[in-house]
Amino acid sequence: MPRPLDLSAAAFDQQLKLHGFFHIRAERRFADVRAKGCPRTEPVMRGKRLDRQATLDALLRDRKARQDAAAAAEAVQIERERIAAMIAPPALPAARASLEGAAAIAQLADDFIVLTTRSDGAALPDLMRMGWRKSQVFEHTDAARSLAYARQNGAAV
Repeated sequence: MPRPLDLSAAAFDQQLKLHGFFHIRAERRFADVRAKGCPRTEPVMRGKRLDRQATLDALLRDRKARQDAAAAAEAVQIERERIAAMIAPPALPAARASLEGAAAIAQLADDFIVLTTRSDGAALPDLMRMGWRKSQVFEHTDAARSLAYARQNGAAV
């Protein structure tokens, strides 16, 4: 069976851009710019010439292998957390996603106070880790900030 034709240089460059790869000519390797640390992959050579299709396939195969390894590591971590939750109840605060109105504002104000005493301020990722939804944070931020300010400055609310 004859080997399929290799990609043209233009098609190869287009595929590299499409999939997020970059040819580092000084290293004679390819980098995956979509992955943390831009891991490098060696090109596939056919004699002294670059086999573009095989190189693209190798790049995609290496990315898939890294993604599979990351998914396996995440599955192990999830299993560890599940077992730990069975052994000892979690000591995390209750999810705030079900709070509404004044209760949500009061809890968000308390969370603002706690977060600002621990670090420089309350950031959205910190609040989401605590169980808040983005829509809740955006809806109640101004009222909660005012309430937290009043509580910290001794004004009874």
